[in-house]
Amino acid sequence: MIRLAAFFALLACPALAQGVVLDPPPAEVIAADAGTLYDTTSLVVLTDSAASADRLTSVATFDLLSRETLEGLGQEMLVFRLPPDVSGAEAIRQIETIEPGATAGVNHAYSAPVAASLPKGREYANALIGWPEAGCAAQVPIGTLDTDIDPKAMGLAGVDIVRRQFVAAGRDTAHGTAIAQLIAGPGRLTGARLYHAAVIGRTEGGAPAAGVDTLVRALDWMQDSGVGIVNVSLAGPYNKILDRAVQAAERRGLIVVAAVGNTGRDGPPRYPAAFRQTIGVTALDAALALYAEAPEGGHVDIAAPGVDVFVPRDGGVYLSGTSVAAPFVTALLAADPMAARLGSAAAARDWLASRARDLGAPGPDRLFGSGLVQVRNGCGAG
Repeated sequence: MIRLAAFFALLACPALAQGVVLDPPPAEVIAADAGTLYDTTSLVVLTDSAASADRLTSVATFDLLSRETLEGLGQEMLVFRLPPDVSGAEAIRQIETIEPGATAGVNHAYSAPVAASLPKGREYANALIGWPEAGCAAQVPIGTLDTDIDPKAMGLAGVDIVRRQFVAAGRDTAHGTAIAQLIAGPGRLTGARLYHAAVIGRTEGGAPAAGVDTLVRALDWMQDSGVGIVNVSLAGPYNKILDRAVQAAERRGLIVVAAVGNTGRDGPPRYPAAFRQTIGVTALDAALALYAEAPEGGHVDIAAPGVDVFVPRDGGVYLSGTSVAAPFVTALLAADPMAARLGSAAAARDWLASRARDLGAPGPDRLFGSGLVQVRNGCGAG
């Protein structure tokens, strides 16, 4: 079994990939936030060429479980089984010694920040950000990584949904359906083409979560399908495999919008939102107060409605959490002809900041980021 304490230092070591240096938090932060593993018996490896993958498969002494060419990300992904007598730290060391340009890491689990149902009472979100009542036309295909969805749910029947199962089909469709409705349901994006990746399976302990290898496969599919913006309302600890994959996706023009998590003010940064190559979204209520469980940190880029937000799922529910806020930012970026094609998190972050309503201390801050996201000039550019 992989022992988490044994490879903290390895997780913190930046690895060079196509001239890109990984950007982990300090080793002590990683050590304090070990997270949960989706699978304790496998090691995931990314490398940027078939020749490199060939060398690893021929020299590494571990059993190869799978090998995939990820054309969308320009990567080769290998998954090895760890022998019971080899620690995770030693396996990582061996792989990265054989092929210094490769990145080897553990298979962390990523789950949806829990969206709590609240009593009905307010439908304020669209008005708070200035979203037109009739909605806005989608300018690019949008992606979502989540639980499976119910395409027959209210408001989704007319949406062009392309679904792909990356895990065994399950019965849980609630969270993914709510996220899809917030992006392309009634009064949201019109004419949307939504690529939905069902990535939530079960960890070894039975908890619902996505493995890092599954997230990488889903990002590759999004990029290969021509998606411009992808919503990830999932969160977990730092993982260098995910770090490399997100950097590869952004280099190819994919904008990732992610929920910053529901860990509280003193909670650790959640990923992928904490990567510089993503847009980290926090949640506000109707009175512009920060969600009680929202975190604080430099990775918070922008705020959006995320407390007691109405979703037409299951006849109508009110949900809270940063995972509920992220879709508002995804939809806004996808609706603007210029923003939808910015092609990088940095450019999208600046675009959002230039239109945001400043909150808290003047200028960007660690609670609200650049402030409350705002729609300007209707659905048009500007």
